[in-house]
Amino acid sequence: MTGPAPVQVSTRKAGSPALRIAEAIGLLLDRLAVTVATAAVVVIFFALMAEVVVRYFTSAGLGWPNEVPNLLFPWLIMGGIVAGAQRGAHIAAEALRSMLDTARLRLLLMGINLLVAVSFAVLAWLSLQVIAITKAQVFPMTGLGQAWAYSSLLFGFGGIALAALVNLVRVACAADPRLVHHTETEHMT
Repeated sequence: MTGPAPVQVSTRKAGSPALRIAEAIGLLLDRLAVTVATAAVVVIFFALMAEVVVRYFTSAGLGWPNEVPNLLFPWLIMGGIVAGAQRGAHIAAEALRSMLDTARLRLLLMGINLLVAVSFAVLAWLSLQVIAITKAQVFPMTGLGQAWAYSSLLFGFGGIALAALVNLVRVACAADPRLVHHTETEHMT
């Protein structure tokens, strides 16, 4: 999740305002996703550690730390998924990509990114219904609504849709769409 972010590849068309905006949004999205995932891990760890320490010294628990993973684990997962989508760190069909020329590959990747953006935007919209339904369900110790945990769906699906739009612009502006997500270490091999 905190691996190397994609490097600015020199094969992109320089000076495109759309590309500069997309790159800025992509960088912001990547940092937000990593921050969300990291914060979730840290808070879960310290909450559970506090429960262990209190239980060790008092033979009684705090209670609320047991609910923290239920609240924050979905955020951890969605943060990782959004960072992976933004970085292009997902499973790709390399055989098909290698059989297409640059122009056809560009069209294919733009179509895929557009389809992903629309699909996940719809899922983000539908997640608002899930959030509304779960507002009434409350965790007993913290008093927080389960809608908090389900809000991670909106973040994740919306983040993937936004990452797909950023990647669509990257592919459209790239001289070679095969190199859009290559990292510095991949160029060395």
